[in-house]
Amino acid sequence: MTLLSSLSEWIGERTGTVIMIPHPTMIGNCAEQIYHGFLKARREKKKLALLFQYPLPWPSNFRLTNHELLNIESDYRAFPSSSPWYFIGNVFVTAYVAVSRALNLITRRLGRPISDRDIYPCIGHTALWQPKETMPGFSNDIVAGYDWPAQMRSRLPVYLEAQKRETALLARTRMGLPEEAWFVCVHVRESGFHNDTMAERNASILNYVEAINEVTSRGGWVVRLGDPTMTRLPPMERVIDYPFTLSRSPLMDLYLISECRAYIGMQSGILDIASLFQRPIILTNMASWLYPLTAKIGDMGVLKHVYSKSKRRFLSVREWMSEPFAAVSFFALGEDYELCENDPEELRQVVREYLDRDGNTEPTLLQRECYELQQLRGMTMIQEPIIKDNPYNDLHNRYRIACRLVSSGVMISDAYLRQNWECDARVHA
Repeated sequence: MTLLSSLSEWIGERTGTVIMIPHPTMIGNCAEQIYHGFLKARREKKKLALLFQYPLPWPSNFRLTNHELLNIESDYRAFPSSSPWYFIGNVFVTAYVAVSRALNLITRRLGRPISDRDIYPCIGHTALWQPKETMPGFSNDIVAGYDWPAQMRSRLPVYLEAQKRETALLARTRMGLPEEAWFVCVHVRESGFHNDTMAERNASILNYVEAINEVTSRGGWVVRLGDPTMTRLPPMERVIDYPFTLSRSPLMDLYLISECRAYIGMQSGILDIASLFQRPIILTNMASWLYPLTAKIGDMGVLKHVYSKSKRRFLSVREWMSEPFAAVSFFALGEDYELCENDPEELRQVVREYLDRDGNTEPTLLQRECYELQQLRGMTMIQEPIIKDNPYNDLHNRYRIACRLVSSGVMISDAYLRQNWECDARVHA
């Protein structure tokens, strides 16, 4: 355990707080850790002291993609972002990180760099899904003891501070989104923001046009989220291509997600902001049936199609769930597998199915069969190490995956399953 972690734990035990510095650069990890930090504080009848590092000169700096996320308010927050204690805590963290990073730059030149765990300003997250930072192994009893479904389905008060909300309302009006209108948010991941080549997690926004029309035809509005590197949408009635408006800001990102009737998106970082605000979610182009999943009952999803090069055909949903971990980890997809995105009709179909339910979230028999197989295969898969070269990270991630798996409320679209459960409807790659 690092010096900063040890000190934070010591202070937390004496003040009745959970002290946490969430991930400094990855928006999804940051939102997930904040959410589970609040859950931990509620579970232990404490408050969450949320700290972060102020910007430092390069090369000592870390850049969070949405700094407003650290100003999220909750009944379980130890002190608001306007508190002087918040400022003092952040100054201390910044000073610690500055010294650690400077020492690392020196020791690296001497060929003896400091461990990443000693310089990375991210503490308090390893005990969010397991009792202690260091554990002897994986235990189903520990997972069951948390009762994750009950925790994650009990409403957690998370909200924007009143003044920030007023600011966002003014920006909403300028953007042309009526205050009384209901709307959904749509986010389709592309590679421009991170300049990455992880195509398995990407999709084309143009394939979502029919799904967007399904919403607007029912009187709703659509706000497409993202950044200016993305492909523009064609002009459409009651559709706002938000990345290309003057209203785009970190605060508006949070406001729009917190207020939408539903969030339509993929398994990328911003999804965890929708989960933090506990919004209804339609998962599209799912690159994994194992993780990351959503907890809200009634959430719905459609999986990408999986092509096996060795079998020379697409795998059915049932087959995909029987493949090894290399088939479900989009971060380390095995060479035998290719993921192919959903077509426009599949995307329109899942949105229609979701909106037509009219509050009825009871799964069909096929959805229930799929869900039960998903639970069985998923829990079997994580009994064994999945990150074999790093036991510390491996165990932490298996408990994290188990939490998302056992609390999952997302059901795969019934229409999609009827077409792809026993035999994938696609013939060619």
